[in-house]
Amino acid sequence: MGSYDVLSHPMTSLTLPNVFAKPQQDHGVFPLYPIDTRHTCSMMLERVQTHTTSSDHQLTSSAVIKQRQESGRPVLAILCTLLHIILVLLHVAILVLSISGVEHRLVVQLISGNEIWVTILSTSSQAFYVIYCTILVYLMQRLTFLKNVTRRQTVTALHDTVNAWRGLGSALECLWRQSTIPASWWSILSITAYLACVFSLHVVSSSIIQLQTFNSTVDASATKISYWPSPDVDMMTIQWQTISALVPTLGRFANPQGMGLHGATLYDIIQSTDTSGRAIVNASSFKANCGLVRNSMLNYSPEINADTFGYFTLNPPISKLNHTAEFRARLVHPYPDEVTINPAISLFFPGPTIAFIASTAVNSSNLPSDETVQHVYWEYPPTSFIGSPQPPLIYSMYDVHIVACTINVQPHVATVDVQTNQLLGLSPSLEPNVSGEWEAWSAPEEEPKWDIWSPPSASALHHEKWLVSPFVSGAYHPIGWCMNQDRASCYGLSLLEIHFMQQIGINILFPDPAITGDFSVLAHAPPIPKKILCSRDQFESALSRAYATLLWTGGQLGADGGGFDRKNETTTISQQLLQWHLGINLWPLALALTCSLLMLALSMRVTNGMHGRNGTMPIDGAGILQIIWLTNRFRVLTDLLSDVEDPQEDILRAAGMVDMDLLMELNDVQADHC
Repeated sequence: MGSYDVLSHPMTSLTLPNVFAKPQQDHGVFPLYPIDTRHTCSMMLERVQTHTTSSDHQLTSSAVIKQRQESGRPVLAILCTLLHIILVLLHVAILVLSISGVEHRLVVQLISGNEIWVTILSTSSQAFYVIYCTILVYLMQRLTFLKNVTRRQTVTALHDTVNAWRGLGSALECLWRQSTIPASWWSILSITAYLACVFSLHVVSSSIIQLQTFNSTVDASATKISYWPSPDVDMMTIQWQTISALVPTLGRFANPQGMGLHGATLYDIIQSTDTSGRAIVNASSFKANCGLVRNSMLNYSPEINADTFGYFTLNPPISKLNHTAEFRARLVHPYPDEVTINPAISLFFPGPTIAFIASTAVNSSNLPSDETVQHVYWEYPPTSFIGSPQPPLIYSMYDVHIVACTINVQPHVATVDVQTNQLLGLSPSLEPNVSGEWEAWSAPEEEPKWDIWSPPSASALHHEKWLVSPFVSGAYHPIGWCMNQDRASCYGLSLLEIHFMQQIGINILFPDPAITGDFSVLAHAPPIPKKILCSRDQFESALSRAYATLLWTGGQLGADGGGFDRKNETTTISQQLLQWHLGINLWPLALALTCSLLMLALSMRVTNGMHGRNGTMPIDGAGILQIIWLTNRFRVLTDLLSDVEDPQEDILRAAGMVDMDLLMELNDVQADHC
C-alpha cells in the first residue's frame, strides 16, 4: 500500500504543521498511514529496527512492544502510597521529638566558622523536600494519567487533567476554566490542592528544623578574693589613722564599684581571668540600727567648777545590772551643731553598739525632746583687761542628745560578673530603710553575732568595741576646739567624724590656723543650734557605708599598708556560652503535617483500585507525538474537531465534551486490523 498524505485529513491540516506532508529520506521521520492499514503493526516495527544502531534497543516483534506498554500500575500505586505514608510518619516523628525535647541534646558551640552549619541545615532540608516532592509529583502525575486514559470520560476532562499537572499556575488556570465549561471539577480541584501542598512544603521546609541559639551554663573554677577579715586578724592593731584618712578622699581617686564594695555591702571578687560568666560569692551588708537614748536610761549631771566632770546615772539595761549605777567621769561634749562619737559612753552599751553626742536640734513626732535631752555646760572665760586678775569662768547651759547605734551585719549570697566584678544581685535582697522618724533606742533582743571580733589580749580591753577605733584613733583635723584656756576642755575632730557629718548634712567651718593656732578657744556663750539632726534612715545609711568603706580600704592596703591581708579561695563560676541546638518550630511543622496528610488522602483516592490491575496502555504520555498517533488511529478524534475554525481554548474545550474510552477504542481497532 502506498504512503498516505497528511493533508488529506482535515483535522491534521488545521492543527499540525506540514512537516509530515512529504517523507524525508533516511532521517528517522516516518509517514503517517491511514486508518485501517496494517503498517502500524508490522511495517513500523521493521522501520524502527532498521534505524536503530544499538543492539540493546532492538525490538524484534510486536509482542515486545506490547510488553513494554504494560503500565506497571500496581508497582507505581504501591510505591506512591508508601512514600506518602513515610512523609506523614516523618512529620509525626518530628512532632514526637519536639514534645520530648530530645532534639535539644544536639548542641553545637557558637564559634567563628560554625556559622556554615546554619546554611548546611537549611539547604539540606530544602534539598530533601524538593527531591522527595519531585518524586511524589511524578508518581501522582503518572498514576493520574494512567487512570484517566483507562476510563471513559470526556476528551476535555483528559485535556484539563493533563494541563493541570504542568504546575500550580496551570492548575489554577484549569480550575478557573471549570467555571465556564465544568468538565472535571473534582479532579482539577484535587490536583490544585495537591500542588498547593507541595508548594507549602517547599516554603516551610527550611524552617521546620533550625539551629537555634541559647545560653548554656558551664561551670569552671576560679580564684576569689575575700573581702572579710579572717578571725585571726586583730582589729585593734590595724592602723586606723591611715585608713580613716583615706576614706573621705576615696570617691575622688578611686571608684570602688566592681572592686568588692557596693554602698554598705562588701562582697568577694574574682581574680582577673579571661573566662566570662557569673560567680556566686559571699557578701555582707552593714546595717546600723540607731535611736535616741532616753535620759531615764542614761543621764549626765555636770558639776560646776569641776573641769567638765560630772556624774553618770545608768539604769538597766545599760547598767548591765538589775539596779541603778552611778559614777563620776569626764564628759567632753561638742560645740553646738556637731555630731561626735564618744568612746566612754559607748562602753556603757552592750556588744557592737556605739554612742554619738549630737549637739543639734532633734525633731521627732514619736518622742518628746525632754525625754532624750542631756543638759551640759559650756565653760568660757569672761572678757578681761590686761593687768586685771583672772575672773571666774562663766557657765552657759545648752542641750545635747545621745544617739546609740547597734551595728548589725547581714550575710548574703552575691552574684557577680566574672570579668568586671560588678555586683549583679543579692540573696536575700537588701532590706530598705523605712525608719524615717527618730525613736527611742532599745537594746536588741539578741546580741548580733560577729565573726571578726579581735582576739582578746592582756594589753587591750574591750576588743568588741573596735568599731569606735576608726573614729577616735584615726587621723585628726589640725584645728581643735577649746572652751577655755584649760587643755582639759579641748577636743578635736577626726577626719572620719568630719566626713560622717558631711554625709548627714553638717559642714564644719574651721578658723584660720594662722590666727588661732592648733586650738581655737571659743570664749563666748554657745549659740542656739541652727542645725536639725537628719532623718534616722540617712543617719543609719551614712554610718553603714562608713564601716563598709573602712573594711574595704583596709583590705585594699593589705597588712603591709596598715590594713589586713585578704584570703584567696577557690570557687566555681558559671560561664555563659552562646551555643546552638536543634530547634523544631511547631507552626511550620503543623502546616507540613497537615499538607502531608492531605497529600496522602489525595494519593489514596488516585490509586484506589489500581493496586491489583495491570493492563496494556494505549499510550505512555500525552505529548504532541502521542496526540498525532491517537488522531491517526481514531477517526472520531479527527471528526471531533474538524468543524472548529477558531482554535481558542474555550471553543476547543466545548468541542471536546464527548465521552470516550481510549483503551476500549484501541482494543477494538487492534482486534479488527491487527
